[in-house]
Amino acid sequence: MPDVECGFRDHEGIPARDLLVTYGPTLQVDIGFDPDYDSSQPQRLPLSALRQVRALIDTGATISCIDRTLAAKLALPVVDRQNFGGIGGLYLTEMHSAQSHVPTLNFTVHGLFAGVDLLGGGQQHVALIGRTFLQSMRMIYEGPTGRVILGLP
Repeated sequence: MPDVECGFRDHEGIPARDLLVTYGPTLQVDIGFDPDYDSSQPQRLPLSALRQVRALIDTGATISCIDRTLAAKLALPVVDRQNFGGIGGLYLTEMHSAQSHVPTLNFTVHGLFAGVDLLGGGQQHVALIGRTFLQSMRMIYEGPTGRVILGLP
């Protein structure tokens, strides 16, 4: 199975390990909501509204998240509201139905994505990939080199 590099290389005199600390492991994903997507038909990919957007691999997040403004712009369906806890405490957030596809791994995750204020909070990513996504992956994190490798087992 293919692997994807989610870490960094030295860039303009900045060591890769420092870039990894600053930005965190980053994955390119396609995001959207395709009402006709059927996960039992893996050969049919979901239609995505946005392609190749930055998603942070966040081992501290239980579920995956999407920027709330982007979710509204994409008209992702709101299917629930839940209390959601983070470093800012507990707050009520909209839960959106969506699919996130990783082209380099040919892997799609679908389900609920919490709408959170990523861009408004200064985040460089429009989505967070949480542990519900990572439970199907293997990940190698090499802090000293700045490399992060993600792949299917």
